Amino acid sequence: MFKKIAIKTGVLTTVFILAVIVSSYVTNRGNTDMSADMGGATLPRISFTTEGYEVNSLPGYKSDMTLTSMRDTLTPVTNNQLDMNIAKYDNQIQKVYWQVYTLNGKKCIQEGTIKDVQDTVTLNFKNTKILKEERILKVTLYLDNQNIYFYTRIKNSADCNYKKSLDFANDFHNAALENQGDKVESYLETDSSEDSSTYQEVTLASTQSQVTWGSLAPQVSGNVYWEIKECNENYTSLVLKYQVKCTGDTDYADRLYSVKEFFRIRTGEDAQQYLLDYDRTMNQRFDGKTTALNQKGVLVGIAPTDLEYETNTDGTIVAFIEDNQLWHYDKKEDEMSLVFGFADAENMDVRTLCDLHDIRLISVDEKGNTTFTVVGYMNRGVHEGQVGVAVYYFDAEKNSVTEKAFVPSEDGYYLMKEDLGKFVYYSNSDENLYVMIDGTLYLVNLKDNTREVLVKDLEEGQYQVSPDGHLLAYQSEGGKINESQKIIVLNLKTGKSFDITSEGDEYVKPIGFIRNDFAYGTLRGSDAGTNISGQSVYPMYKVDIITQKQEIAKTYEVQDFYILDGYVADNMMTLNRVNRNENTYISTTADYITNNQEKEESNITVETYNDDLRGTLVRLTYENGIKDSKAKILKPKQVLFDKPMVVSFDKPKVKNQYYVYALGSLQGVYEKASYAIQEAEKIKGVVISSSQEYVWESGNTPDIYEVNNMDEFRTGEGESTLAACLNRILKLEGAEDINASTELENGKSPAEILTEATGGEGFDLTGCTPEEIRYTISHETPVIAMLSVDHAVLVIGYTDAKYAYLDPADGERHSATPEEMAQMVSGSGNVFFGYVK
Repeated sequence: MFKKIAIKTGVLTTVFILAVIVSSYVTNRGNTDMSADMGGATLPRISFTTEGYEVNSLPGYKSDMTLTSMRDTLTPVTNNQLDMNIAKYDNQIQKVYWQVYTLNGKKCIQEGTIKDVQDTVTLNFKNTKILKEERILKVTLYLDNQNIYFYTRIKNSADCNYKKSLDFANDFHNAALENQGDKVESYLETDSSEDSSTYQEVTLASTQSQVTWGSLAPQVSGNVYWEIKECNENYTSLVLKYQVKCTGDTDYADRLYSVKEFFRIRTGEDAQQYLLDYDRTMNQRFDGKTTALNQKGVLVGIAPTDLEYETNTDGTIVAFIEDNQLWHYDKKEDEMSLVFGFADAENMDVRTLCDLHDIRLISVDEKGNTTFTVVGYMNRGVHEGQVGVAVYYFDAEKNSVTEKAFVPSEDGYYLMKEDLGKFVYYSNSDENLYVMIDGTLYLVNLKDNTREVLVKDLEEGQYQVSPDGHLLAYQSEGGKINESQKIIVLNLKTGKSFDITSEGDEYVKPIGFIRNDFAYGTLRGSDAGTNISGQSVYPMYKVDIITQKQEIAKTYEVQDFYILDGYVADNMMTLNRVNRNENTYISTTADYITNNQEKEESNITVETYNDDLRGTLVRLTYENGIKDSKAKILKPKQVLFDKPMVVSFDKPKVKNQYYVYALGSLQGVYEKASYAIQEAEKIKGVVISSSQEYVWESGNTPDIYEVNNMDEFRTGEGESTLAACLNRILKLEGAEDINASTELENGKSPAEILTEATGGEGFDLTGCTPEEIRYTISHETPVIAMLSVDHAVLVIGYTDAKYAYLDPADGERHSATPEEMAQMVSGSGNVFFGYVK
């Protein structure tokens, strides 16, 4: 009897011990001795107090960043003084060193040192001349063992109406939170065609109920962080970032939501505030708890309907990104894992909530192992305070994340994510890292620590990458963008490639990817000609879209039309077209191609459904459903550090590009100023050049303006009207030693001549409207308008009713109504040339 009891006891003890071991394995799989917590944020942070508001809480950088790339916030300065707040946390700060630079970052015009470092210090600027223009403020905090750098733009507050705008935004923000519909209703422009059931994105076109949060009854959790993005005498753009809990959701009142609220506000001459733009986004902080699943799938909640996700081949595992966190759900194992996220649930301060980074999925294999990148500013961890691309591999069986490589950058988040961030790809199967820098494609094998150049010296336009980064198309030879007869389409995921070739007098050029389909153009050498200003052009006569199975999905070819160039954005390809007049090509209307290709079929799909309280919700739906709606949550903070390789490259060259900012962030990068302006016009944004000069701003143009000291002039003997207009500008800018006729004969474009002669930057504004060029004129810079192939005039002023221009053909001053001016320039295809000083 006693022996039986002992046996039973032993068996139960053994079972208990095994259960503990299994339980420990399930919740801590892969957390070996090499595993370590990412750790909390450690760096100090600074912010500024202006007109009673604390604004622009800035992240600290361990590297000295490229000044012209650090364009995020703008801080107004009042009476040549600025109060700066220093959140030291656990750091000892020896001194503060600050510098004021010109916007192009080339000249430091003031510097100062503060040795008595208090929680708040005051920066004193010499005089109003320091802030007569927008500047860059660089602040360096000297710690015991390192320097930490901070960046913001600064501007004289006397040139702005920002105080009233901040007050207005604060009142509107509070009225919406407190469900005071009467205080917001008059500013709305409700559109019945918009989705009236969503709280994920709310605009002026939304209903009053949406703007005032319906019955959600939100309560702010933590602080509201204010960021000023743009500020001038006409309008102020700003963003409020905060988190809320919705007390109206009584069953789940502890759910957190991340909110970003954008305002663009104009102060009228009558001191009345006008709300030009409003955009509020709300994303649920997914937590993986029991409410995260039901029998249909993963309940992501309030989230974007274009949620980024990847599945394994049999559709049992899904990895998805929500609110800057990467989650992983395995149906068979019934496990939910938080794979990556900088937000620290135990220490939700502003440093961990910094959103200057993106998580991008690369692949999910059949076992659920996931490769992904983190692009941008690193909030915490081994690379805290650095900017770059970190490549990670999540081992689903071990429940561990291994960092495979880190590619550092000295450019700010917004610029680097559109450049380096798009051209880094990792294949875990062969441990190959592909990186494109300055037109050179590198293959780095992390296993052997070898580096190989696959192709070099490619120019802008000679290569394109797919939206998810796994497909790359490039011409086989650098420097021959209009003379290449081979394009290589490389699948970085598989290492396989195929060629697109041409023969004889025909050449091929890459245009871009629409999802995984590749668009390229074909041109004939015999079609080479010039544009209306005499510059060489090589238009394409057709565009083909080819699938990864090397099948032509679509061919675009229209008689009497040629394609000058094209680009792909938001699954739509824009083709900029020209007509031929002998050997001269004249711009005409653009055309557009969309692709109906859908995401590869899977039994896991994104679906939306409606909830009476929270409106439109997002679910990752499993075709066959889920049996258990209470998944085990694996420990999310275990990260395996295995001495990741830092892959460094030479600092990339500054490219001549144009950046469109709107809604508080970078919206797109364009090679031509005119394309950027046309896009900024649609979304009410601003266009910035590579040297940080303002090229164009929506809503910041006076109603009346005329350039000073512009007398009538005529063409000289043998001088074209275009050369005459250029020479008149050169005289205005004190560059009379340059002869435009000679420069044009030498093959220089009008934009190149204006850049060289003015010390600023010249632009080809072809395709813009007469109304869009008003901004350029209002900055004391006349604009050349081509009326035909051989007739240029100089537009020098405007009112709402008239444009004033000087015609060198007759030496007279003329005026035209907006309708007349539009008709006059239509003959050239709306060709304009302008510049900034």
